[in-house]
Amino acid sequence: MRRMPHPGVRRTLVGRSNAARPESTELDVREEEWLSCDGESFNMDHAQILGLIAALSGTPEVDPFALLRAAAAKPGTVVSVEACPRPLPANEIEGVSLLCGRVKVPEDRSKPGGKSIPLAFAVLKATSRFPEADPVIYLQGGPGGSAVAQIPLIERIFRPWRDRRDVVMFDQRSAGLSGLSTSCTNMLATNAYDIVRPDPATTLPTLARQCVAELEKEGVPLAAYNTTQNALDVPLVVKALGYGDYNLYGISYGTKLALEVMRVAPQGVRSVIIDGVAPSWINLYNAFALKNDEAVQIVVDQCAADRACNEAYPDLGRIFNEALDKAAKGDIVFQGQKMPVEAVAVPIISRNGKYDSAPITRFIPAFIYELWRGKEMPTVELLTAAKFDVPKPDDAAVLMAARKLDAGQQALIQQLLDNVAITARAASGSARAITALRDANESVRSLGPLVSLFDQELSGALREVLRADKSKAQAVLADYTAMQTARPGKEILQAFVDKHTEGAAKSRLSSLIAGMTEKELQGSFTIIRRDSLKSLMSFFNQFFLDVYACQEDVPRSSFEGYRATVATLKYPRIGALTDELAKGFFEACAHFGPQPRDNWHVPVQSDIPTLSFGSLFDIQTPPSWAKAAIEKLSNAQAFMIPEAGHGALIYQPCVGEMGVAFIDNPKRRFDNACAASITIDWHIAPWVTSPAR
Repeated sequence: MRRMPHPGVRRTLVGRSNAARPESTELDVREEEWLSCDGESFNMDHAQILGLIAALSGTPEVDPFALLRAAAAKPGTVVSVEACPRPLPANEIEGVSLLCGRVKVPEDRSKPGGKSIPLAFAVLKATSRFPEADPVIYLQGGPGGSAVAQIPLIERIFRPWRDRRDVVMFDQRSAGLSGLSTSCTNMLATNAYDIVRPDPATTLPTLARQCVAELEKEGVPLAAYNTTQNALDVPLVVKALGYGDYNLYGISYGTKLALEVMRVAPQGVRSVIIDGVAPSWINLYNAFALKNDEAVQIVVDQCAADRACNEAYPDLGRIFNEALDKAAKGDIVFQGQKMPVEAVAVPIISRNGKYDSAPITRFIPAFIYELWRGKEMPTVELLTAAKFDVPKPDDAAVLMAARKLDAGQQALIQQLLDNVAITARAASGSARAITALRDANESVRSLGPLVSLFDQELSGALREVLRADKSKAQAVLADYTAMQTARPGKEILQAFVDKHTEGAAKSRLSSLIAGMTEKELQGSFTIIRRDSLKSLMSFFNQFFLDVYACQEDVPRSSFEGYRATVATLKYPRIGALTDELAKGFFEACAHFGPQPRDNWHVPVQSDIPTLSFGSLFDIQTPPSWAKAAIEKLSNAQAFMIPEAGHGALIYQPCVGEMGVAFIDNPKRRFDNACAASITIDWHIAPWVTSPAR
C-alpha cells in the first residue's frame, strides 16, 4: 500500500530536523532527489551498462562481494545479505558496487548468550582495482537517524574517499532500519492514523509514554540502548564485514559515538574524523538556545574583523539586540506587518541545512541594520522575496558576466550553457531509466511478479476509504501497521482484505493472494514493513532520539538548567525562540528512567590521530565544541570552517580534500588553508555612505 503523504515530515541525513533534534543534520526531499542523480557524478559508459544488465539478470561473473556472500551463507553466521532500500544512486550497481544486509549483535551484553538484534548495513565498494584495506566507517547522526535509508546522500558526500577505500555505513541499535527491536507494535497500530495525520490532541510525549510502557511490559532492556553499547557494536560490524583496521568519520551524534569508540573499543581504529561535534561531557540539552547565540556572535565578530563591513555596520552586536527588543515591542514594521522577534533571527537560523544555495551570511549585517533603522529595507526585501534561499549562479548570471566579452566569446559561452543543459537532461533521463529498470527487476526477480500487482490493487481499493472516512481510515492503518511484525502468512493478508475491501476489488485481491508463491508472500510483507516504517517515521525519528538522549544525557539536564543557560546569553531574546522546544523535549523525557554510566561525562583521552571540524554557522552543534572535544586527545587537530553549517563536509569541498589526505596519512599536520580560502564578500546596502573598500 502506498504510504499516505504527511506534509509535516521532511526526510533527514545524518539525522533530524534542525530545531527539534540538536545533534542532527537535516536534509529535505528536494535535496535528496538532487543528490541521488546529480549530473556531475552520473556518467555511465557501455561497460557499466553491461555490468548493470549482469547485475539485474543474476550474479555477475566477477563478484566483488564474493567473500561477504560466502560468509552470509555459512550456518550460524551473524551476517546476512538483503536488498538495499530505495532510492539508490543512479550510478551504483547493487551487488557490484553496493551491497546491503544485516549484522547481528548482542542486545544486552550483561546477559551472554541472550537475544541478538540485527543492524542494517550498506557497503559502497572502492572504485579502484587496488583499494586500501582499511575502510571508512561512517557513523550517522541523530541519535536514532538512518544512514542506510539515505544511501544517495552518503554516496555523494563520501565519494572522494572511494577512489581508494570502501565506505561502510550502518544503522545503530534503536535507529533507522535497525529500530524494530524498540518498535512498540500495539501503540503504533492504535495511533497510526494520528501519527500519519498529526492530531494536536495526540502529542509525541503521550505516544512516547505509551511506547515506553509497552516495551517495558515486553521485557525490552531499554537500558542496553545507549552510546557505549553502540560503540561496542562498531568493531563487531567491521569484523563481520571482513575488515581489519578501519577509519571513522562521524557527523553530529556520530561524533559522540566516534569518541566513545575511542574510549571503550579503540583496537583497530586507525584514524578518526569528527564533524559537527557533540562531546558527551558537554551538557547538550541545556544548550538549546546557546547554539543560536553563538551563531549570532560569530557573524558579529566576522563583520567586525572586516574593514568595509565594520565601517558600514558598526557595533553590530548592540544593533542586533536593539532590533530584537524593538521587534518584541512591535516597533518593526515591514510591508505593513509587524515583524516578530523570530523574524529578526531568520537569516541566522535559515542558513543551516541549505546545501544547494549560496550562503546568505554576507547579507545578514545589512538585514539587521535595516530592521533596526526602520527606513528603506532593500536587503530585507531581497532576502524575504527569495525566502532566504539565494540560489547558486544560473544561466542569467553567466550571461550577465559574459557581457564584457566580445561577440564570438559570448557565442561560445552560450554553447557551453547549452551543453550543460543537455548533460543535465541526459543524466536525469538516464537516472530515471535505471530506476525504472531496478523497480521492474525488484518486482519480478526479488519480490515476485504478483507482489507489485497486489500492492497496486490494494492501494487503489483503499484510496477512497483513506481519504473520505476517518474511522475506517483509522482501522485500515491500525491493521496495516500491525502486519509489519506479523509472521508472513496468506491468512493474515486475506483477513485484512476481507475486513477492508469489497466487491470486485476484494475478488481480485483474493485471487492474487491465492496465487502467491512463498517468495511472493515474503515480498508482500517486505513492502508492508517498508511502507509502515516510512509512514510512521515522524514518530520514530523523535522516539529513537529520546531513547538515547533521555536515558544518558538528560539525567544531568533540565528545563531549569536550560533557563539558567538562557540567562547567560549575549542575545537573551534568542532564548525565547527555543523555550517551547526545550519544554516539550524535557516533558517527553519524563517517561524514561535515567541510566547514568561511569566516565560518560568525562573527556575522552586517546592518542588516535583525530581531525575535528566546527562549522561557523552550525546551529545544532556550535563550532566551539569541536575544540572542546580534543582537550584530552594528544594527537588531534581542530579547524573552524567558515560558510558551513552542520556537517562541514557537506558544505565546503576543501573539508573533503583535507579528510582524504588525513586518512591517507593520519600523521599529517595541516595548516589553515581550507578556512583561509573561504571568504565573505559583505553586501554593502545602497543606503550606506562611504564604506571602506
